[in-house]
Amino acid sequence: MKRGKRDSLDAIFRPRSVAIVGASNNPRRWGYHTLTNMLLSGYRHPIYPINPGEREVQGIKCYPSIIDVPGEIDLAIIVVNMSLIVEVVKACIAKKVKGGIIITAGFAETGDEGADLQDRLAKEAKQAGFHFIGPNCWGIWSSEGNVNTVFGRDMLLPRGSVSFVSQSGTLGEYFYNATQQCGFGVSKFVSCGNQARIAFNDILEYLGDDPSTRVITGYVEDVGDGRRFLEIARKVADKKPLLLFKAGSTPSAARACLSHTAAIAGNDDIFDAACRQAGVIRWHNFMEMFAMADALSHQPHPKGNRVAVISMGGGFCVTAAEACTRLGMELPVMNSEAQKKILEQMGRFAPPPLNPIDAIARKSLEAYQNIIEIVASQDYIDGIIMTPRLGVFDRSKSPEGIIEKIELTERAATIPEKYGKPLICASEHELSGPFYEIFKRKHIPFLDNPMDCAKVMYGLVHYGTRVSRTI
Repeated sequence: MKRGKRDSLDAIFRPRSVAIVGASNNPRRWGYHTLTNMLLSGYRHPIYPINPGEREVQGIKCYPSIIDVPGEIDLAIIVVNMSLIVEVVKACIAKKVKGGIIITAGFAETGDEGADLQDRLAKEAKQAGFHFIGPNCWGIWSSEGNVNTVFGRDMLLPRGSVSFVSQSGTLGEYFYNATQQCGFGVSKFVSCGNQARIAFNDILEYLGDDPSTRVITGYVEDVGDGRRFLEIARKVADKKPLLLFKAGSTPSAARACLSHTAAIAGNDDIFDAACRQAGVIRWHNFMEMFAMADALSHQPHPKGNRVAVISMGGGFCVTAAEACTRLGMELPVMNSEAQKKILEQMGRFAPPPLNPIDAIARKSLEAYQNIIEIVASQDYIDGIIMTPRLGVFDRSKSPEGIIEKIELTERAATIPEKYGKPLICASEHELSGPFYEIFKRKHIPFLDNPMDCAKVMYGLVHYGTRVSRTI
């Protein structure tokens, strides 16, 4: 990436000063919420509201133009009417603003007239070396820079190491929901919009070098320069997991992409082949992608594709085993010594504990935990899928019984750190309560069904084996 663009992105994600062009005191205006969200994010550097009709906005001194701001400006967030955009960008150039975010819509996504205006805007900015995200976007969230143009008071993201770059702003809401459900934290969220100056590929390249991002997820409608995408994706995937959800693979979806962000969807088979070649993990369900991101952020990377399935129900064992096999993973048969140890934890007439392991005949909850640890200790097992018996708190439970369950749950949740192998769980109850919170604190992924468990394990295996090849 060229130095100028990287410096602009640094200024966007870690600005030392921000101007909000179009800031407002009117709660019905977008500029009102943009300023409010910046204040909610904990941003503590200078903020300059820009609005020629106001002397003060939300208690902060306001300036009629960005030119009138006394200090330097790293980031300009622009939320004015599209008819004023070119004039505002010229002012940013004159002020030597380092980077911008243009949230305003009404450009290439609306047709030829909007596309012409966007082209003029991009040409003006390119000649001056001014880089911006957008137009027609929601902007960004940056935990590192305390920048938030997207999320209101009720949807503030937890801080962490997963980043999401999206050609849709509204999918940020699903991203937020995933953080609440899975428990992972966020480094950055980027709504790319129409990519007039900073493209999806640019953001991927930047996040690939970003030390605060451990896992990159993305929603893409059009990668633009396919050759450059392949080159960047390969480099990024060699350094950290890259998970993508691609839309626009059907004619109707492609039409929607065009009216959404002016994207040309392209050939889906070619994109699929490019992902395989580059080492990108492609998903067809973005909520599953976020669950995978959670696992990759915190779970150990398996050394191989050998998986064990353990449950207290035969149906789960069968369906999980089949899903794993279809995704190219192996289920090694437990050796005779391990089978003997497992059977000691079972009652009479227990099915043979080959793999998958149906533990319906376990002697007790402690015996079930012992079985899990016996399996985890086998050097020919690289990862485990299981159904924990969480149970619930209610007045019928004795304090001693509750304490025992908590201790057993804690033992199960520490399997990854104790044995260095990933643990994926399927939920048997609503994902709430103290037992679930113990797993959540350890970032153990929970999925609704055995097929999704297998998909997440596949993602871990895919990346783990890639890492092993590059070491």
